[in-house]
Amino acid sequence: MERSQLSRDSAEYVEIIAEVFVETVRKAAVDAMCSEYGKEDITPALMECLQYLYLHGPSSIRDIASGLEVTLSAASQLVDRLVKKGLASRRENEKDRRLTMVEISDAGADRVSRMRERRYKWFESMINAMPEGKRRSFLDGLEGFLKVALTAEKNIDRACVRCGIQHMPFCVIDKIKRERAEEGAVK
Repeated sequence: MERSQLSRDSAEYVEIIAEVFVETVRKAAVDAMCSEYGKEDITPALMECLQYLYLHGPSSIRDIASGLEVTLSAASQLVDRLVKKGLASRRENEKDRRLTMVEISDAGADRVSRMRERRYKWFESMINAMPEGKRRSFLDGLEGFLKVALTAEKNIDRACVRCGIQHMPFCVIDKIKRERAEEGAVK
């Protein structure tokens, strides 16, 4: 179908708008990360690793690799770079190096906290600029999409690993998990 013939209700148009939304939010996150330090200081991949440690606490390289969906080698390299910058530390197990625990430093936690605050303020300014009814529709639409998109247990677990925040009663992902558990108990 030619793009000039797309309807507003077509899946292709929705996919295009969703892609623009994701890229806009991603760029805001990168801008929040780089506004204070510059892109050369810490890359998005390093910030994602740092944020994982911030949200999940001391973690093994294996947990970091799994949570970020990267190889063990890539996770190890990210950790090496964070340690060199003083943003994280390693506690190696004397008997088995594979059991190394990585912990965010105070400087790393401060950096993530400030980045998250800038990102939240940007998002809050966007949401607050929307009329109340549009805000509610936006949230309902995002939650509705996630309920469908996160149908596989693997996808739900991946979303929770990325979030790292304690579940809130209104969390759509927690609702999906509870519904699945109830369905399993009924069967």
